[in-house]
Amino acid sequence: MSEDTKKALERKFGDRTQETNNDLIITSIDLIKQGLPVYLMQPKTSIPYKGSRGHLDAVSDEIQLRKLFAEARTNSNIGINLNDTGIVTLDIDRHASNGFKSLLDAGYKLNLDDEVWEMTPKSGAHVFFKVPKNVSVKNLKHNLLDGVELLKDHVTVATSSRMVDGKEVAYKHFGGDISECSVMPDWLVKMASNVPKSGNKQTGRVPKYSVKERWEMVLNGFIQGQRNNMCVSLSGYLLRIHVDPNIAYAIVKKVNENSDVPLAEKEVETIYRSAYQIEKQRRLGGR
Repeated sequence: MSEDTKKALERKFGDRTQETNNDLIITSIDLIKQGLPVYLMQPKTSIPYKGSRGHLDAVSDEIQLRKLFAEARTNSNIGINLNDTGIVTLDIDRHASNGFKSLLDAGYKLNLDDEVWEMTPKSGAHVFFKVPKNVSVKNLKHNLLDGVELLKDHVTVATSSRMVDGKEVAYKHFGGDISECSVMPDWLVKMASNVPKSGNKQTGRVPKYSVKERWEMVLNGFIQGQRNNMCVSLSGYLLRIHVDPNIAYAIVKKVNENSDVPLAEKEVETIYRSAYQIEKQRRLGGR
């Protein structure tokens, strides 16, 4: 091998090695040691790599993790798969809706000094809680208040970053290991468990969005803190204006994929199917 060829190879593979942030690997390994499976996303986004199933491809082994980083060769964002960990995340938005104000208005006080949490790039918060042993995660609601959601499947964590107003802003972690977070307080369990019984109507209604706001969803994606409501609204709107159901579903899926924090694909499918059935009944004169 000539000296020039050797130097070219060193530059080629050396550059790839430098592209991976050591702090990112160290943090990811620490999360795995805490029993939290890790997955990678495209840099500065919450979008999984092409061909990846996102949190469903999360790994719990350091060797597998290093393989993922070697394949990505980039400063990937990282997330954890919350399924089967016994941990959920209270997602408090502060951008489109002020979730902190929603909590206060509802009479709930949350002292972040006592919790394990992360500040999100848009000054919101991800607060981690253990689910009580007598509570079933699957029965907990996702949407709690305006700007407040309970994440049960996956969450983006530090040292990830996002682009905000043209600047890269990192997630910031506070309060120790995620695995040592507090147990969900009673008020949060009660709020998240308040599911209407069969035959009762939901007390919370889906906000009405204007035609302009709906097309802004198509352009910009769903806003964190309003994702479910927006998905319901856009699905119903497209069906009401007689967009072919298959095309409407493809649009809703694409909008979700382009969102800063996409909903799980299964959740989008469930929402769309519900909207489709409602529109079907309406056309038959049932509504």
